[in-house]
Amino acid sequence: MNYNKLKWIFMGTCLLLGVLLLIKVRTILGPFFLAFALAYLLNPLVEGLERHRISRNKSITLVFTLIILVFATTIFIILPIIYNELSKLAVVLPNTIQSITARIEAFRVQFKATGLPNRVALVLDQHLGQGEVIMADRLNLFLVNLPNAFSSVTLYILSPVITLYLLADWKGLEEGFFRVIPQRWRMEWRRLWQDINHVIRQFVRGNLVVAVIVGILVGVGVKLVGMEYALLIGLICGFFDLIPYFGPLIGAVPSVLLALTKSPAMAFKIALVILIVQQLEGNVISPKLMGDSVGLHPIWIVFAILAGGEIAGFWGMFLAVPLAAVIRVVFSHIYFRLVSAKV
Repeated sequence: MNYNKLKWIFMGTCLLLGVLLLIKVRTILGPFFLAFALAYLLNPLVEGLERHRISRNKSITLVFTLIILVFATTIFIILPIIYNELSKLAVVLPNTIQSITARIEAFRVQFKATGLPNRVALVLDQHLGQGEVIMADRLNLFLVNLPNAFSSVTLYILSPVITLYLLADWKGLEEGFFRVIPQRWRMEWRRLWQDINHVIRQFVRGNLVVAVIVGILVGVGVKLVGMEYALLIGLICGFFDLIPYFGPLIGAVPSVLLALTKSPAMAFKIALVILIVQQLEGNVISPKLMGDSVGLHPIWIVFAILAGGEIAGFWGMFLAVPLAAVIRVVFSHIYFRLVSAKV
């Protein structure tokens, strides 16, 4: 058996053992994945400071100081406002739920009395009942899992520390990764990695800026029409705006339901505010800030989001577009390789 075969057997065995180990300890991998994502997103800022002749350690310190300041501002200014809005909502929500339940029951009585065929009335009544059961089950599942979610948060406190170590040795990690790749493929893998970096950072940077602007505009608009919970609604719409196409609709539903706790007229006003902001986003904000940031046709983006939602629920929808963009880059490189080899 020659040296090359032994090398590939050794590498394959190490890879298999590594995968088995990761599967075995998968419950503790969350903080490491989060730390890697943070290091990946923060590394361009660190490198930007390095280009201004600031040492890497000082650059990392400056970036983390900025993050701590933003985090502290969020805790001491924004979180108390959200807490007050949620406290107000907790007071009015039970009465609102009772009111909505009463309206649903009244609606069920009305369509039973409209003279619809018994079969049709029975089917509609069953579906309304199923809808109530599903909503109750989802709420119960959320409340049951809430303590586990809070307990797992403590594990993620390790993520910033791991991020510091990753940032400090990011270049070494990249070089170590490329050294594993055979010499004749190394340059091609470097080009692939650069293209993947470019498309992901374009998408993340553009989407984050657009989502922040949308959240601010919605919050201001909600405040102007006299609705409470302006910050909460702005955060909801801004967060869900990170999902292309479907995100604005997903964010509009809880926002309008919140407005219903005040009145149907207010719900209409909030829906109008969200619609105006989305028109501004689609026609002015996104074209100016993003352009074609991922190089995907809208049909493929819609397909990716629906497929991601089918495979992994909300997080699948959230990550579908950047993953689809990465797949496009990989396939483009493979196609170019095959065509150039054929020529």
